[in-house]
Amino acid sequence: MDEYTISAPNETHYEAIGNFLFQDYLQRERCCVTSGLSAEMAEAGLDLTSNTVDEIIGALQEGLTLIAADSKDPGTIVGVAINVKAKDDTEFDSSKLSKSRQAIIKFVKQLKEGHDITTECGGQGFYLWMLGVREIHCRKGIARRLTEKSIELARQKNMSFISSIASCAETVHLCENMGFETKSEMKFQDFFLDNHMPGFPHATSLDKARFTVKKL
Repeated sequence: MDEYTISAPNETHYEAIGNFLFQDYLQRERCCVTSGLSAEMAEAGLDLTSNTVDEIIGALQEGLTLIAADSKDPGTIVGVAINVKAKDDTEFDSSKLSKSRQAIIKFVKQLKEGHDITTECGGQGFYLWMLGVREIHCRKGIARRLTEKSIELARQKNMSFISSIASCAETVHLCENMGFETKSEMKFQDFFLDNHMPGFPHATSLDKARFTVKKL
């Protein structure tokens, strides 16, 4: 793993992070693929919507994100762990977003329903919003290192917990191995929008997500 370094990004990395997310990671992430968001991103690129781009930039500006870079070429990002402070998003207005984005936001809200993790863990925490590794660098232990460093950072910030939504088998396995507790689980095919249309029209019976939490 000496060929990769884990560090906090600065503004000079934002474009590279954005390109990685939109062109690689979010084209494979199951929530995005099954909702149709990946296809929208492939068509529109970084200009998908100002809301989407602004949301990612806002997360990066919290200063809690970590990147894995090629030690021989620090400008080449091979993985990211976008951490944000966990917050109550029940009042978030998603009505101006695309249907695919609305589906993901409402699905996550429903997955977290009934779980007041801040009270349960006795304090504030991190939400590991996106954990991704460039496809050609998968299965090299990079995601584990990014998660380990995220946990270390959360402890340094005196956080009480770190939570995440695991939506693929590899991430579920990683969370289990690192002591995350599964709080809830739901299949994508079981989620419907207010108009009774499926929120994830491209989902298979195997697609599901878990809300996981590690108390620190």
